[in-house]
Amino acid sequence: MRIRYLVMTMLAAHLVAFDATAAKKKPAPPPDPHAAEQVVVVQGPVRMPSGFDPRFAQLVDEARLLRVYTQMRGIEDAPDSKLLFSRAAAAKLDLTNSQVNSRFASMVMESRRFQVFDDATTVVREQSIQSLDGKTMDIVIEGMVQGSYQEIIPLDPYRKVKTTIRLAVNLKDVVTGEQLLVGGVSVEGDYGMTQGEGTLLPPNATTTSAEMQGSMAADYQRALDKALSKAVARINHVLRPMARVTFVSDSAVGVIGGLSHGFQGGDELVVFRPQYTDINGKKKVAFTQPLAVIRCNGVGTETSQCDITHVDTRYTMAVGDFAVLSDVSANGVREK
Repeated sequence: MRIRYLVMTMLAAHLVAFDATAAKKKPAPPPDPHAAEQVVVVQGPVRMPSGFDPRFAQLVDEARLLRVYTQMRGIEDAPDSKLLFSRAAAAKLDLTNSQVNSRFASMVMESRRFQVFDDATTVVREQSIQSLDGKTMDIVIEGMVQGSYQEIIPLDPYRKVKTTIRLAVNLKDVVTGEQLLVGGVSVEGDYGMTQGEGTLLPPNATTTSAEMQGSMAADYQRALDKALSKAVARINHVLRPMARVTFVSDSAVGVIGGLSHGFQGGDELVVFRPQYTDINGKKKVAFTQPLAVIRCNGVGTETSQCDITHVDTRYTMAVGDFAVLSDVSANGVREK
């Protein structure tokens, strides 16, 4: 009887200990989706990114994007063209200046940097006319295919077609002819350089067959898409969204700058202060002093709420300072 009592007592104690251990291992509550992000602020000098153009600063105060239309040339009549497919094969894929311009306009629109109008409409010129930098401008993003080449690469016993397209893009004021994108953008689109790309010609196949002609025309279209994507990415890198500081606290910054200006949730901005000088009676930016880095999770239509993530303690941010999209956000993957 005594042994049975001892066994029951030990079993009861074990069960109590097990219950206590189980209670300690209860799963943690799920994170609160409304809780503010815990930000660790880094202190030290800040690198100034590229992309600040004082001519476009007024877009911030006006809460608008740059109004443009697009124009593609050289698809049907590139000055330097050595292609292996005929115009008839190109026509089947609708490879015309007009069709490619529609594709180009869609890519530019997806960047959220510009308000884009179709050059095919009759009122586009009126819609894109605007005041900028104290001038009346009619702005076009002009794409020009400067060269398109196809060559056959030996790949014994097969042969493969490599397609290269050289594309130049610039931002131009049609009224004065002024180039707004200094130096422009020049890119190349290649198709057929990697495995699985490019028309493959069997030993006895000819480039004049209908099948090969259609395949090589499709190669051209893919190479062109690559060139257009690279050009839009370069434009986005050079012409970045800007904002202006409207509120500053120890940990947060409010800015004029939101979806209307081309920002997206989670973007990082570099806050800076331009220093001006007088050149020939005109106010010009002489230097830009970076002050801090902010991350904007609360992006609205025209304003954004941002957390300070990096600050140069030698300077103090103030209302009126500018901010521009950082290199990290400009080069990273952003939502379409």
